[in-house]
Amino acid sequence: MDGGGSPSRRATSVRWAARGHAPDRLLSARRALLSLAAGLAAGAVVALAATPRLLALTAWTVTTAVLLAWVWRTSWPQDSRGTKRLAEQEQSTRSTDVWLISAAVASLAVVVVALVQSSAQRGPVAVASVLLSVVSVALSWALVNTVYAFKYARMFYLDEPDEGGIDFGEVDEPTYSDFAYLAFTVGMSFAVSDTEPTTTRIRRVALGHALLSYAFGTGVLAVAINLVTNLGQ
Repeated sequence: MDGGGSPSRRATSVRWAARGHAPDRLLSARRALLSLAAGLAAGAVVALAATPRLLALTAWTVTTAVLLAWVWRTSWPQDSRGTKRLAEQEQSTRSTDVWLISAAVASLAVVVVALVQSSAQRGPVAVASVLLSVVSVALSWALVNTVYAFKYARMFYLDEPDEGGIDFGEVDEPTYSDFAYLAFTVGMSFAVSDTEPTTTRIRRVALGHALLSYAFGTGVLAVAINLVTNLGQ
C-alpha cells in the first residue's frame, strides 16, 4: 500500500491544487452545521405548529437524518480509489467526530426526558414524543456507527499505510461499504466478525466502539419497552 509520499497521492494533490480547492470532506463542520440548520428549522416549525416539547427531538432527528443521507450518498458509491481519496481528506475532521459522538450520546438524555414526560401524559403529543424517541435513538446509533466507519477508513489508509490494520480477507483495497460492514457489525454484535483488526491501535478503537454501541443498545431496549408500554395503555 502506498505511503504518505506516494506518486499517486502527490498526483492527486496536484490535480486538487490545479482546481483551486480540495474535495469536500464527508464529516466536515460545514456539513454538520448545514444539517443542524435544517434540523433547527424543522424543530421550530413543529414547536410553532404543535408544541415546544417536541423541538429538541425533532431538531436532532432531522439533523441526523440529513447528515446521514448526505454523507452516505457521497461515500457509498465510491470504489477503492474514491474511498482512499476521501479518507485522505478526513484527517482534519477528528474534532468533528468527537462533537458528533458527544451529541449522539447527549441525545439519549433528551430521549429520557421526553419518555418521562410522555409516560405521564396521553394524547397525540405523547405518542409523537415516543415515536420520535424511537427514531432519534435509531438514527443516533446509525450516526455513531457511521462516524466509526469513516474513522476505520481513515486509520486504514492514513494511520496504518503499510499494513492497513484491518484484515478484510480480500485482494482489492476496501471501499466505504466494507468499512460500514465492519462498523455496523460491531454496532450490532459488540464484536468483530470476519474482518479482524490486526493492530493494537485499531483494536483499542474497536473496543471503545463496542462499549459505546452497548450503551446505545441499552437505550434502544429501554425505548422499545417504553413504546410497548405506551401502546398497551
